[in-house]
This record gives sequence, C-alpha cells and structure tokens, in this order.
Amino acid sequence: MASTASLLHLLLCWLAFSAGFMSLHLAGMLVLSFIVLSSCVLFLLVIWLNLNLRFRDPSLTTAQMCWAIGVVFFTAYFVETLRMLFLMMALVVMMFGAFRLRLAGYVRVGLFTAACYVGLLVSLWARGAVMDGRVELIQAFEFAVLMLGVCILGLEMSNLRNMLQVRNRDLQQALERIQLLAITDELTGLYNRRFANDLLAQQKSLADRGNYSFVLCLVDLDLFKSVNDRFGHGNGDAVLKQLAQLFRHAVRDVDFVARLGGEEFLLLLSHTDVTGAELVLERLRQGVRNTEWQDCLGLRLSLSVGVSAYRPVEDWEDTMLRADGALYQAKNGGRDQVVVL
Repeated sequence: MASTASLLHLLLCWLAFSAGFMSLHLAGMLVLSFIVLSSCVLFLLVIWLNLNLRFRDPSLTTAQMCWAIGVVFFTAYFVETLRMLFLMMALVVMMFGAFRLRLAGYVRVGLFTAACYVGLLVSLWARGAVMDGRVELIQAFEFAVLMLGVCILGLEMSNLRNMLQVRNRDLQQALERIQLLAITDELTGLYNRRFANDLLAQQKSLADRGNYSFVLCLVDLDLFKSVNDRFGHGNGDAVLKQLAQLFRHAVRDVDFVARLGGEEFLLLLSHTDVTGAELVLERLRQGVRNTEWQDCLGLRLSLSVGVSAYRPVEDWEDTMLRADGALYQAKNGGRDQVVVL
C-alpha cells in the first residue's frame, strides 16, 4: 500500500511539472516515472514469487514505506514553493504503517524520515538555495509535530488491530470449544447421542447411493452398577474413560464410537459386513475381559453386544431397533456375548 502512495505522489509531481513548479526537465520526469513504476512492479514481483517470505516482515511494509518516503524527499528537492506540500505526502505514507508496524517499526521509519529531512535541507543549502532560517525552523517543527501525531495515531490503530485479532482468535477458539462440546460426551470424549444421530443419517444416505455398507453395534458394560457400588462413582467414571480408550483403539479411523448414555455405547463399523463386525467385537470383548482397570484391583468386566447390518432403503432407526433387540437377547442370554440380528 505504501507503493500506492508513491504512485499518487508521482501524479502530484506531474501536476506540479505541468504547472511549472518542478525544476526537472521532461527527460528527468520520465526517468523519475520509470524508476517509481519499476519499483512498484519489483515489489509486486517479489511478493508474487514468494521471495518476500525470506524476510522477517513478509509484507515488506518498512521497505515500501522507506522507499516511498525517499521518493517524496527526492522530488521535494526540485520544487520551491510547493516543498511543504510535497512533504505532506510523507505523512500519508506513514499512515500505511498502521496496518503492520509496531513501535520499533515506527521508530525506524521516523528516524529514516528525519534523516531524509536533514539531507534535503543540507542539499538545498549546498545548492545555494535561498533559505530563511526562521521559516525553515518553524516548518521543521511543524513537520515533526505532524509526523509525531501521525505516528501516535498509527500506533493506536495498530494496537486496536492487534487487540481485535487477539479477540477474534479467542472467539474462534471458544467457538471451536463450544462446537466440540456440542458433539462430544463430556466424560469420555466420544461422540454424544445427538451427533451420533446426525452421523447415522449421513451413513444411511451414503449406503442408499449404493456400494457402501455399515453395521451398527450396541455395546453395554455388564453389571456396571456394581462397579459404582463397590469402588465409588469416581472410579466408575475412570472405568468408562478407560473403556472409551479401548473402543478407540479397536476401531478404524473410518468407524466411529459414541456414548449413548450411562454404560451403553454405539459402534458404527463402515465398509464391512456382519462377519467382519463379529471378528472386531469378539476381539474387543476378549480385550475387556483381560483388562486391568485402574484403581479397581481385582475388577473383571464383560460386554454384551447387539449387532445389526443396515439394509438398503430402510430407516436407520430400524437398524438400531434390531441391534437393540440383539443386545436384549445378549443380556438375557447370560451376558458377555455378541448376538447378531
């Protein structure tokens, strides 16, 4: 954006030249235009080719601002009555720093601007230009005050922008946290019932399009109430968390596990049939039987599982009802088993 200011300043130079205020000849104006336009193209190429990523400030804000300010002071050398008007363009350039610069950046650019101002006065004095010391002192003081005011305003804008970015980031993190809480079970970190229903509707749509199948498995932890009675609810929660980890390791990334409530869980196994599901669930059932539960010495648990494969076109609720019926049979049949319907 600072390069844009140099283009606007070039337009000002041509207006001053056409009005007879520039001491540059036409050839000098053409060379000046070529240099300014080439610099803008160069900055664009550096950014377009990603060469700017090699620098600490990829936006090249400081470099563009210093170049634009340098152009302003260089052209101010060739005008007399409009010199202070030309120098006001440096203030416009400083405003662009509000989008990127912090205090250290403004200090560097400010020192560069002060050096350019001193260099301009020395060059005019060396050329023999008629200069009134009192007028130059007042103009320098006025320019310094304006420059300081612009810098302070730019810093305030930069701080406000940074605060807004921080708040937006915090808001985004809070939103992600809320979204995560909305779809997960607080205790186990598994999906909750509400989100499981949404996923089941999506799975049904995929299966109805053809060449896709999935199996629903309702899993219940046998006699879990005795765990709470014997070891306390805190240890009972720890058991559910550990069981959730077992579920995560037992299924693939394309499958999902949800806690429906209490000690009842739902496993959805995609791209598989009942036979494949039975193998997975038997390994899981044996794994639970052999698990050492934290802070519950001597505890042995088992799973009852009801399994049902989705049948094309039917409602997924029907598949869930069959799996629930299979789970009921597993519980009434002595528990610790897998039943398929």
